[in-house]
Amino acid sequence: MEFLIILLAAAAAVSAVHGGGGRVLTLERVFPANKTVELEVLRARDRVRHARILQSFSGGIVDFNVAGTSDPYYGGLYFTKVKLGSPPKEFNVQIDTGSDILWVTCSSCSDCPQSSGFSVDLNFFDAGSSSTASSVSCSDSVCSSIVQTSDASCSEGNQCGYRFQYGDGSGTSGHYVTDLFYFDTIVGPSMVANSSAYITFGCMQML
Repeated sequence: MEFLIILLAAAAAVSAVHGGGGRVLTLERVFPANKTVELEVLRARDRVRHARILQSFSGGIVDFNVAGTSDPYYGGLYFTKVKLGSPPKEFNVQIDTGSDILWVTCSSCSDCPQSSGFSVDLNFFDAGSSSTASSVSCSDSVCSSIVQTSDASCSEGNQCGYRFQYGDGSGTSGHYVTDLFYFDTIVGPSMVANSSAYITFGCMQML
């Protein structure tokens, strides 16, 4: 990680010099290049750095527990648990930095699997059982703005629908729902607060 930061900083320095600004970014090594650093030393430094970052955010930082494996033979799957609705219900969701929408399986999906190929339970979301859930209509500003990146469309029931296809050929489609999302916020060293906020997410009706 330190090596990556140094490379990024060096790229910024070159850009500043060649951009005509005449600025030079001075780089300093945290550890000598010819010195072997123990992993625990790096971890200790990271703990200090994380604490410093936490102090700079007045509202805290959202914390998600991550499970899974980077082994390509097992799909390189990482997932976390989220809670949606009122009362809150827990869902396993895959962490994917290549797409722009959070989605869970809708209770109206009759052919959707109840577990993944890696034996991860897939709970179904039932908007009717959540007192805070609401469908996103076609006239909603959300439907005509950010969700357009996921091929938003309107259904006959005036619901804002979506369709998304992944690089491996698989895909998901359904409609958007707004409901409460529950999460833990780290507000300081060893201090965690329970938080919630309304978010818009996909309710999958077809794979």
